[in-house]
Amino acid sequence: MDKIIHEEIMKLEPSALITLYRINLDQKIPGGVYYFHAGENGFGKTIKFKGKNYYFHPIQVDGFDYVDEALPRPTLTVDNTDSFFGLKTRFFEDFIGYKFTRIRTFVKFLHGDNFPNGVNPYGSGGEQTFPEEVYNINKKNIENQSIVQFELVSPLEKEGNEIPNRKIVFNVCQWRYRHKEGCGFDSRAGKNAIADAHNNKFEDLLPNVTLVSKGEYDPNTTYNKGHVVFINPDNTTDPMQYFVCTTNGTKDVNPPTNKKLWIEDACSKSIAGCRLRWGDLENSNGLPFGGFPGTVQ
Repeated sequence: MDKIIHEEIMKLEPSALITLYRINLDQKIPGGVYYFHAGENGFGKTIKFKGKNYYFHPIQVDGFDYVDEALPRPTLTVDNTDSFFGLKTRFFEDFIGYKFTRIRTFVKFLHGDNFPNGVNPYGSGGEQTFPEEVYNINKKNIENQSIVQFELVSPLEKEGNEIPNRKIVFNVCQWRYRHKEGCGFDSRAGKNAIADAHNNKFEDLLPNVTLVSKGEYDPNTTYNKGHVVFINPDNTTDPMQYFVCTTNGTKDVNPPTNKKLWIEDACSKSIAGCRLRWGDLENSNGLPFGGFPGTVQ
């Protein structure tokens, strides 16, 4: 997310939100796009944004909230009292499969051309935005003389499909934990060990114990509760494994062979496990989760 947008969100009284929409018409008209907005916060005329004119058309878009970690299926309801969209559904075959984009920004970031005298009285007019949200029009729900309503779905909502070398499954990360390709986790806030494979954090498994990194495992060293060691892989492409000692006076016990004396730092391969390691960066960079939560039925 753009740093300036994030700073605006955190203000006690942020600027008013403006939402713009696009429908890509490439399936019928190469390069064709509908640009429109719903007239929020008193903007009932054309909005100029990044060199494009977004025309006012009464619409309502609902259902962008996530439920049970599944990607949402919003509905787009468009005014049809002038038959504009009703006629367009004939030509564009109900817009099935067409790309729909939602763009959100604050009034203070609108270009000065949208205001009298060409000056935005609320801010810089830098045209910064939230990350664009892209959906596909999945089906037409309703069409009558008053409205046309469509269902939107995420482009990733393709249960059972395959991308080269990857199977699409719900809420199971396919990255190898700590591998530089995909996961990329090394440590967070100086912690090499975070939780076991069931999302039990080590700070809860070993209360009142401070984890201390002791480097690579050495069978000749005596380890105490809270000591963290790593084991190098047999080849240079595999990631290192980290283990936390649970018992004082542990010596000459190979960590992978004894789950009572050593607990491995392991990811549950779920969104929850990913958040334990990357949650502080989720808002700014997203999660490197290797599953497809939107495929839940």
